[in-house]
Amino acid sequence: MRVFLASSDPRRAAALGAALAARGFDWRVQVIDADAAPEAGTGESVLLVDPALPEAAALLRRWLYAAPEAARALLAPPAHEALPAGLLALAHAVLDDREAIDALAEALAGHAALAAALDRPSLRAQVGALTRLPGAPKLYLAISRALDNPAVDTDAIAAQVMSDPVLSARVLQIANSALFGAGRRIDSIPVALGRLGLKTTRQLVLAAELYAFDGADAARAARARQQALVSAWLAPRLLAPGVDADVAATAALLAGLGAMLPELDDDGVPALPGAPALQDEAAAYLLGLWQLPAALQQAVAWQRCPRLSGGRFGLVGAVHVASALAFERAVDEAWLQRVGMAAHLPAWRELATRLDRFVA
Repeated sequence: MRVFLASSDPRRAAALGAALAARGFDWRVQVIDADAAPEAGTGESVLLVDPALPEAAALLRRWLYAAPEAARALLAPPAHEALPAGLLALAHAVLDDREAIDALAEALAGHAALAAALDRPSLRAQVGALTRLPGAPKLYLAISRALDNPAVDTDAIAAQVMSDPVLSARVLQIANSALFGAGRRIDSIPVALGRLGLKTTRQLVLAAELYAFDGADAARAARARQQALVSAWLAPRLLAPGVDADVAATAALLAGLGAMLPELDDDGVPALPGAPALQDEAAAYLLGLWQLPAALQQAVAWQRCPRLSGGRFGLVGAVHVASALAFERAVDEAWLQRVGMAAHLPAWRELATRLDRFVA
């Protein structure tokens, strides 16, 4: 595997290369300039970018389009510094080259494998051959863009939701479930925005847009929507250190997207041990087409195999547990034991059961 490092400090590459070699990882660490273009056929590789570089965003964007098979990661800044949202949207992960080298190497290998898997021709062909796909969540994306504006116009967002009567009805149905309801019935989208807040309303819009098949698949969509909402409500409550609650809820809500791809059902045949399920990879591929952040793609793709994310209970861990409990799948208890979170599982199971009753 190859690691490309763009940093103002050349000593980082030497230190990383030496540490990897000392632990037996025969990987090539190469320093690149901030204006470097990826070489043809980079294969399984990772681009590590120092966020302090003025050209960091341009470099990540260049590799996004020229080498989609390569993983893109930001080097973690000092603890007191926050990373700009624009940079985070262009990267698959934030990695700390100061942490234990085994954990870092595990994360590097996992991210490289995921990026290469989502870009493989066979996956693109399988998704392209599907006869029915969830549409891009256009209203959700529009609301997300509006929330980036400090002077967001809530009336304009309400008008956008109300422009689609069917979608409005679904949003109000979810808003009045026991999970979100707060006593008095919500009968209008503006009231829903006022009571639930823009971020929660955005989650309801996403659920209504994604899980919306009609006809023979209507029951499947309704059940998947209920399970996805349980997953979204549960994930932020799973004690994941440093995980943004809204990101965790969104990732967990998207984790059910594979259930909307019935043509990829495995018919009970398990995936290869430690490998992502085809439905999850296909769902993550769709998220990439919709230009959703790479962190969401990773959490969806790895939701059934959290050990690919390394030895920390972060976003992937929260989505793994939340989606497993909501969709009635096995939890990787051995991995939870390894990351020190297994003791919480009984309480999480009880919470998921209560939430499922609320959503129904």
